[in-house]
Amino acid sequence: MASLSGRRGTNCTDAEWDEYVKMVQILKGETPSEWMNRIWPRLRYFRKNDLLPTQSKKYLEARKLIELWNKYRGNYDSYAPEIGIAIYFSCDRLVYTGERTKNISNYNHIGMERHWASHCTGNTFCGVNYDEYLKIKQKSNSMYNFDNEYALHRYRLWMQNAIKKVERAREIGRKIQACITIQRKVVEWIYRPDGLNAQELAIHYACLQNIRAEMRQINNI
Repeated sequence: MASLSGRRGTNCTDAEWDEYVKMVQILKGETPSEWMNRIWPRLRYFRKNDLLPTQSKKYLEARKLIELWNKYRGNYDSYAPEIGIAIYFSCDRLVYTGERTKNISNYNHIGMERHWASHCTGNTFCGVNYDEYLKIKQKSNSMYNFDNEYALHRYRLWMQNAIKKVERAREIGRKIQACITIQRKVVEWIYRPDGLNAQELAIHYACLQNIRAEMRQINNI
């Protein structure tokens, strides 16, 4: 007979398991951010000591406790369904998980995968480096198994994210250079007003403001 900890997929004690069950539940009137802040110290403890069950190794899904009166038994029945929000451990951010969709013979949250491919700042769960990626790619399709397919899938998601980060960094670099150029023109006008008329200065200043607005948008992505 399998041990209780084995059936749970974790090495935590009974008391820690009860704490985990309560930890995933958002309290009534509590926002997702408040929930995350409330459980964060204990969540770090569970992660550091590898006490989270298998389904919560990469992210912790928030649940809402619902109680319904059972008229046949004369008591309340309770259950805690997922509410579409999770703390993603690769970047320690709240993420809307979205619906589960079948991908690489497994059901994954589409919102979670979109986050990893676009806005995630971490790379904790890629699990495959470039050399390993090439080795798996070189195998014939007949030799593929689920682990290899999913490893390639995670690597492709990470690559999408890495490429977007490089593109954003280059875009910010171009904006910074444009700001420097325009500010230099303003300084030239201050010390040599004859070299730049007021109309040209107004155009440059408007351009500078637009660039700064665009940079703020990029930094908030």
